[in-house]
This record gives sequence, C-alpha cells and structure tokens, in this order.
Amino acid sequence: MNALKYNLISGPKKTVTDYLQTLNNDELQNIYSSSFFYDLKMPDLIKKMQDELHKRNMAAQPSLF
Repeated sequence: MNALKYNLISGPKKTVTDYLQTLNNDELQNIYSSSFFYDLKMPDLIKKMQDELHKRNMAAQPSLF
C-alpha cells in the first residue's frame, strides 16, 4: 500500500463562510433563528452566522415565533 502525499488529497473548495455569504438576508436570518428554535448545539456555526449578520448590518438576535 502506498501512502498518499498530503498535497494530492483534494479537499472541499467551499467553506461554511463562503456558503453563508451566498445566502440572502431572509435565508440567513431564518437559519439563524431556527437554530435556537431547534436548540442546535453548534456554537462555531452560530458564531459564523452572527458574524455574517453583523457584516450585513443586521441584528443578530433570534426572533421569537
């Protein structure tokens, strides 16, 4: 068995931050709000969503249903 060199392993080209930037404002706000509704325990993802909302000058407060 031959060992693979690290530079030959191709990884994903699109990051989570790239994906969040492609969402429109409503989609991003809905995903952010629903993460609290469903009690998701993903603090890094929630932080990335908050950062993206702040970049767009939107309130990063979860809306109540």
